[in-house]
Amino acid sequence: MKILIVDDHGLVREGLQAILSRSELLAECVQAWDAASLWQQLEQHADIDLVLMDIQLPDVSGLSLLEELTQRLPQLPVIMLSADHDAGIVHHSLEQGARGFLPKSTLNQVLVSAIRLVAAGGVYVPPEALQKPAARPAAAGPQAPVSIASLGFTARQTDVFRLLLQGLSNKQICRELDLAEPTVKIHVRGILRTLGVSSRAEVIAKYGMLSPSPSTPRQAAAADH
Repeated sequence: MKILIVDDHGLVREGLQAILSRSELLAECVQAWDAASLWQQLEQHADIDLVLMDIQLPDVSGLSLLEELTQRLPQLPVIMLSADHDAGIVHHSLEQGARGFLPKSTLNQVLVSAIRLVAAGGVYVPPEALQKPAARPAAAGPQAPVSIASLGFTARQTDVFRLLLQGLSNKQICRELDLAEPTVKIHVRGILRTLGVSSRAEVIAKYGMLSPSPSTPRQAAAADH
């Protein structure tokens, strides 16, 4: 796995590279420190599998860069890093296209497991961000539903939706529900269409508070074994 680490602090970049290269991922890491170096590295390394990017960069907002990155390279998963794990920032990152969010206080094994989860097609969100979602102004849109039952899903869609909220990938959902992957994809598309969203990350950002037991990467990674 090749990972692009984007942070303006050299010690942070070197520390993350040391952790990831020595972990079970055996990751090859390349580094960038601002928007210009990020695009340069992506041009030079077309085989990058995942981006770890700080939310605060010297020349541009990490969220603005995230939006541009997901528009230009929508298949490249991005995990945002931040010293702060305010629920509002987490949810905004997911709505902008991030596939995960990690506080810089995250333990090494959680970091590695979260990367494995996202690389497999899942989404990682800190459990505390799901337990305390950001308050939304009443004028911003319809009030969030109070239960999964109020969303009007079929029984099978409800099963899939609950696992989506835990950040599981399609393959992991297949194993959990003993379904074929094409069937899961059909249910996921139906769920996104019903909710009026375009990605599973947006599902978690908007409806993660409905999950009865927010996932950890350790739980989700266990589904890979």
